Formats: sequence, C-alpha cells, structure tokens
Amino acid sequence: MATTDDSAPSDQRPAVLDVDVSGDRVLATVERGEISVVVEAPVGHSAEEVEALLEDVPSKIETVTEMFAGGGSTE
Repeated sequence: MATTDDSAPSDQRPAVLDVDVSGDRVLATVERGEISVVVEAPVGHSAEEVEALLEDVPSKIETVTEMFAGGGSTE
C-alpha cells in the first residue's frame, strides 16, 4: 500500500468534506476516491496532534491487509 506522496498533484490529495463539533467531540470526514475516513476526537486537540496520532495508520492498514491475504505476520 502506498503512503501519501507530498509531490502528488493537489487534486489527488484528500479533501475535507465535513467537520462538525458536537458537544466536546469533533467529527471530521475525509474522502479520496472510493476511500472514506472518519475521525472523531475530543475538542481541543490541534490538527498537528491528530495528524501525529494517525501517522502510522497507512502501515497498519497494509499489515492487516497482508494478514487477511494470508501473507503476513501479526507484528
């Protein structure tokens, strides 16, 4: 699975579709092509904190995909 390439054209980067604050929670929906991601976090976290928290998600998705394909370990 490829990770985000900062040199990609701007029209290929994820677009924030919706950000909603409800009480003490923030819900952000992001979509790129056929893939959608929804992130819920407590109000008060900066975008940088959320980005750092999600930094290893692409590699974790790749690991899980390999496990389901029967070609990977659980580490």
